[in-house]
Amino acid sequence: MQRLRFMTVLFSILVLALSAGLIFAQTDEPTAEPDAGPTETPADAPAEPTAAVTDEASPPTAEPAEEASLEYIGSRRCFSCHRGVGQPHYSTQHALTFQEADEDTIVADFSQGEDVRGVQLPGEDEARAFTADDVAFVVGTGTYAQQFVVAQEDEDTTRYWVLPALWNAGTQSWQAWGPDDAEWPGDAFDWTQNCAGCHTTALNVETGEWLEPGVQCETCHGPGSAHFTAVQEFGSTDDPDELAQIRDAIVLSPDSQICGQCHSQGVSGDGHPYPTQYLPGGDLLADGVFELVPPDDDTHWWATGHASQKYMQFNEWLNSGHSRALRVMSASSVAVDGCLACHSANAGFVDTLEAAVESGNLSSAPAPATLDTAQFGVTCTSCHVIHPATTGEEGEDVAPDAAAMAAAVYDQCTACHSNTSLTGGIHHPTTEMFEGAQVVDEVDGVASPHFTEVDGPKCATCHMPRVPVEDMGTRASHTMNIVEPGAALDIEALQDTCSACHSNQANPASMQDLIDAIQRSTQQRIDAARDAVTDDTPDWIADALDFVDGDGSQGIHNYEYSDRLLDAVETELGIAIVPTVEVTEPPEEPAQPTPTLQVVVPPDEATETPDDASGN
Repeated sequence: MQRLRFMTVLFSILVLALSAGLIFAQTDEPTAEPDAGPTETPADAPAEPTAAVTDEASPPTAEPAEEASLEYIGSRRCFSCHRGVGQPHYSTQHALTFQEADEDTIVADFSQGEDVRGVQLPGEDEARAFTADDVAFVVGTGTYAQQFVVAQEDEDTTRYWVLPALWNAGTQSWQAWGPDDAEWPGDAFDWTQNCAGCHTTALNVETGEWLEPGVQCETCHGPGSAHFTAVQEFGSTDDPDELAQIRDAIVLSPDSQICGQCHSQGVSGDGHPYPTQYLPGGDLLADGVFELVPPDDDTHWWATGHASQKYMQFNEWLNSGHSRALRVMSASSVAVDGCLACHSANAGFVDTLEAAVESGNLSSAPAPATLDTAQFGVTCTSCHVIHPATTGEEGEDVAPDAAAMAAAVYDQCTACHSNTSLTGGIHHPTTEMFEGAQVVDEVDGVASPHFTEVDGPKCATCHMPRVPVEDMGTRASHTMNIVEPGAALDIEALQDTCSACHSNQANPASMQDLIDAIQRSTQQRIDAARDAVTDDTPDWIADALDFVDGDGSQGIHNYEYSDRLLDAVETELGIAIVPTVEVTEPPEEPAQPTPTLQVVVPPDEATETPDDASGN
């Protein structure tokens, strides 16, 4: 039987390069800009609150307290009870995203870049290079960059301005920051109006005052006064109803909107670039609260659908299958509670809370999620830990992972993108296809060269590509989509996912032709085989077809294994695929064959064996 030999050869050329030791993008780098935190260490004993809890606070009920009754109390009051969470939190980039400037918090090199740092500071007569002594606060810990804020003292108020130069940690150099035509100081550099909402806790946008620097407890859990009042009222109770009232008086949720209030680009109802009317547990995208930048805004999006600006993880996530995971699963007639382990963050979040109860950091946890109670799909907390540990298994100090990953990236992906027995059949066997697990006795498993290559590309290498943002290097995309070679052809600054490693084998246009040909032929072969199935067809045929089809990549995750399985299926069913070839000629490159496929049913006396038809 004549096979698509040229496709096998072409694809083999691509994957052989992997064994030559190509270096692939690492995926365990930070996926977001540093976000916020305090400089104090938690007290060992209850401390005086940094904001008063008023007597007017409504007593807690099973429902969250009314917004009007809620007040911020400060993280020191939180950590007077939740001591085990305090010290690890204060070491995170959330906690440290906005700090008073000193020799410990400034990472920039002020011995260089004087020509870039020139500015006329308030109260001075001429421009000069600003120095570390001029800086009141630093923004960011320097993972990607660090910016600097100066204070302008007026008679009754203090205004803060972001200086028009930043330290680029990637290039270890200074670079100008801000609109080219903007005057400094001016609206474009106003710290309170443009930045403070995502780098402080309990900001008053009218006065420019904040309760705490950095992203502290109440940024994500909401104002804590009602919760604290409930604790005072019920004390060390064991009553389940009272424990529920304590728990319900604060927000404990895996809702991605909580992260999205800052890891997004948009505009609030009052014109700020961060939401000023949102509280955790509410609807971030409600009318008048916050509106995300539209998908056709070419200043924020690449034409491929990937973000081109910082802080857009939430924008991208909304466009991903992860955000729809619960809704899609719930529509299935075979869905059971066990499916929530992968389709809803609620399941894992309850597990996290139960672990916190066991460690003494919480008094109670909610009941396990069910199909009726689960609210969210795969959210930020499905992959990122809220409070990363700072102590290792043997008690040693461990620096928090900047991206706060819950586990090794590949392990996190394969934990869910793999086959399960819950549905009673083969279900999304992406891991098994990639790793070459044997699914039927008639065909030996063959692992993808991407999997077997030492330090080779894994899931996130391709599905969370490092995409350029502004002039600040790259960020890991959260669309979970590759940058296809064809989509990036006319975008000079954007490299497609495949050419990052395979540029010496084919140009992007030819690479896209090959991808399209493999996917088209794979799907046509699956469809043709299903049409040929009868009541007498062996059961392994359906398993092999479900395996290739359920993987979802149409041959891309592991072309050789998919091809062998379909070869064996076609031989058993007595069908053959005869390729015809169309030639496309990408500019200044040799012509590349692009197959179209025709299904032919040979005579019964066909003599080819599965091994003959394997394409090897």
